[in-house]
Amino acid sequence: MTDLLADLADRHVRGRDGLPDAIARALREAIFEGVFAPNARLHQDDIAQQFGVSRVPVREALAKLVTEGLAVQRFNKGIRVAPLSRTDFQDIMEMRLLLEPHALRLSAPHLEGRDYDDAEKILEQVSPSALGSEAAALHWMFHNRLYSCSGRPRLLTQISSLQIAINRYVLPVWRTVGLSPEWGDTHHEIVDALRAGDVDEAARVTGAQIEHAMHRMLDQLPATVSMDDED
Repeated sequence: MTDLLADLADRHVRGRDGLPDAIARALREAIFEGVFAPNARLHQDDIAQQFGVSRVPVREALAKLVTEGLAVQRFNKGIRVAPLSRTDFQDIMEMRLLLEPHALRLSAPHLEGRDYDDAEKILEQVSPSALGSEAAALHWMFHNRLYSCSGRPRLLTQISSLQIAINRYVLPVWRTVGLSPEWGDTHHEIVDALRAGDVDEAARVTGAQIEHAMHRMLDQLPATVSMDDED
């Protein structure tokens, strides 16, 4: 796990993002990949040493994770990876169910053929044999390409935050049981409906996807999750 974190640190810090953003991206992926377990302490000094930086950008990166709901600040316990729970999962999915079909309805009248082509090219890059953080990022890129013309930046920011939060639940299920058999078909159905001008059908399929994923993943989550694990 330490080797994976070192690889993530090297890969993201060498990118073009500002240092706090790069560290936040690396820590996000580390959480998604299980390097840091739920409730694990995120020690600023250890992370700063791992990344070869001062504590200042690490502190800013951790603040981003807290804002996104991936980490929590606890009195006298520092910053920890947020716990997982069925309630949190349902909360995220129910918010997605409200917001994403709405974003699609707002965006659809402004989409053009190249937007549909771009979305389908993104979808084709998702490999059922490599279901990690990259596949999840491509999945969200597909949906967000179709939401991109909604003209509602605050709405899109909220959707993006929910997509980040749900990765902690999605990726373990993908790795364990894979994609559902109809996963690819339903995504293409959304594009086909939009091409045909049937926005209601595209929004309906989007909502149905979210509901199906919610029930499928609930079956994989434990009934209770400890909130008080210590180092």
